[in-house]
Amino acid sequence: MSNVPKSRRKETKFEAQHQFIKLRQEVTSLMLNNFGFSLEKAEKDLERFRKSHSKLENINVIVEAKRIKLQGFADWFIDKEKDAVISMLRRIDAEFTFGNSIYPSETPAKVAEFCERRKHINNAIAYCFILKQEINYIIRSLPVDINKFQRFDDMINRQVALYKGVRSADNRFLKSKSKWKSKSKDNKESENADNKESDIKSNDSKNQNDKID
Repeated sequence: MSNVPKSRRKETKFEAQHQFIKLRQEVTSLMLNNFGFSLEKAEKDLERFRKSHSKLENINVIVEAKRIKLQGFADWFIDKEKDAVISMLRRIDAEFTFGNSIYPSETPAKVAEFCERRKHINNAIAYCFILKQEINYIIRSLPVDINKFQRFDDMINRQVALYKGVRSADNRFLKSKSKWKSKSKDNKESENADNKESDIKSNDSKNQNDKID
């Protein structure tokens, strides 16, 4: 176990990967449960609605419209949304995996490699926000308890924070490498200057000896 307090630990790519697996499993369970939608329960709620609003002249028209909508949820809406969410989950995983597979070299191309790595991590973050919006849309469209889905919002926010932590670590690494390269360049220039000065002194000494001879 690490002795570093949790609040002061740096986010790592391993934490990000582990957290995403948990997030993906939880969202998969949500989809297997049809996002919490039950046609049978919804129809019972609809019948209670009919009874409680029986005095309305157009109650049958209202109820029939609601019934058609409920049937649409069961027939196609949920399946289409499952496909969309699965696609987003796969895209998040693919983008972070692509980015994480690029480890910048010590060649001059390393800045370009860092940019490519960052682009994929940024894409993973963007798709997390898209996933969040899609789930919010689904649960606000279906007759389900919105409050039960707060944990998914929290999990996605946590995933975004982990990805941003990896991105920040990359930035620190690039800066440290840049400072090291700059320092090495300065040392080399200083060494070249010393060598040049030594050569000048050596030539002056030789010229002086030649004059004496």
